[in-house]
Amino acid sequence: MSAVLEIDGGGFESLLRAVEEARRGTRVKFVEPRLRAGGALVTESFLSPFRFNLGPSLVSRPPLPALDVVALAALIGVGDELLAEAPRALRADGDVRMTLDASEIEGDERTLLTALALFLRIDPEAPLSGAALADACAHMDRLAVIAGGNGLAAACLVDELVAAGADVIEGCGPVAEPPVHASGLGICRLFVGLRGRSPIGDALATGYGFSDEASLYRVLARLRDGETAPLGFAVSNAHLDAEWLERDLSSFVWQGVLAFGSDVDRKTYVKSVFELLGIAERDVLFQLLWLPEETTEALAR
Repeated sequence: MSAVLEIDGGGFESLLRAVEEARRGTRVKFVEPRLRAGGALVTESFLSPFRFNLGPSLVSRPPLPALDVVALAALIGVGDELLAEAPRALRADGDVRMTLDASEIEGDERTLLTALALFLRIDPEAPLSGAALADACAHMDRLAVIAGGNGLAAACLVDELVAAGADVIEGCGPVAEPPVHASGLGICRLFVGLRGRSPIGDALATGYGFSDEASLYRVLARLRDGETAPLGFAVSNAHLDAEWLERDLSSFVWQGVLAFGSDVDRKTYVKSVFELLGIAERDVLFQLLWLPEETTEALAR
């Protein structure tokens, strides 16, 4: 009898590894301490009429032909400028790594690329942030938007493990997450359900709170000092709403940037986001704000 390979969960990558081992014929036991396998790839309704991706909107596409992948017209929008795909100038070819201050990248393209770094949760002011962005752009073809929610990606992989005869154990650890003692900037998420059409434009994510690269850096500096001005992206939920909601309802996720431990008044911050997006509070049917301490997502440096 062959030995059993035990793989402990801790994110989507460990779940992918378990499936790859099972496909090679390895007997696998997958143990997930959390309630659900897949890490941040969870889609939740919060007992509301709306559905939201709780983690990143773009996910690494696993080899699952059953998933319906949404083709995006544009990824990032800032003002009137859209980024349809990562430009070749910033792709990683061989050992080449471009930086955000490369002389070949100027003007609106620099703004879009800096915004792209922030959307991918990369601190654009950190050392080697350009290299991190170049590496991310080199793998953009692996990222996808899943129709029906990112939770389907993890669910399909778990189903495949079970079908292959693997043991899958979820919820075997403490439900409560340990406290996060992060510093620096992190990601907050505001989940919003609306009466009427979503104000979000054609891009998957539309940047707000800055107009160009210089203004983005200025606001980031103030946020590092503890200010709580709304800066971030309104992320479209069109690929979820189309399969879930009636036409007179819509939803989106605000992916904002705040410093860990900043003195945030939740009501004031939510109101400032609605004002920035031009949303009337009377049209808001559901709202839930997670601060960086609750998402536990820090900007990569």
